[in-house]
Amino acid sequence: MRRYYVFRIRKEFVKLYKENPVHLFDNLRRIFYSDKKYLQYNFNLYNQIAEKLDKDQLDRYLYIKLHNKMFYIKKEEQHVINNLYKDEVSILEVKNSYIVIEVNNNYSMFFEFLNNYYPDYFVCDFHNIDYFWLNTVKMLV
Repeated sequence: MRRYYVFRIRKEFVKLYKENPVHLFDNLRRIFYSDKKYLQYNFNLYNQIAEKLDKDQLDRYLYIKLHNKMFYIKKEEQHVINNLYKDEVSILEVKNSYIVIEVNNNYSMFFEFLNNYYPDYFVCDFHNIDYFWLNTVKMLV
């Protein structure tokens, strides 16, 4: 099971880190694993790098795009894809400042829908030290 964190990066940082995303990943990982005593500093740093999400609008967008698909359900705050044909179970939850996707393999169908919504999402799997710009992923759907 992989856990991806998806961030909406501010335009000026997209330009800065587009060709060298390892530094962006390092900054986000430092924030993610930092000590609680640096909470205010990391909160300010995070707000400089990433934009807040319009949680309600994004939830609505995903629901409208997926509600008539046989493999999709929305359960409270979670969007769930259970696609037996592609052996995929993905759970997406939109937070105020990031998106969390848990998936049973390396790819989630949610990637395509998110990429169509906003092209400059940055995706991190902190546990597996994996990161990428969502718009660079070859979509399988």
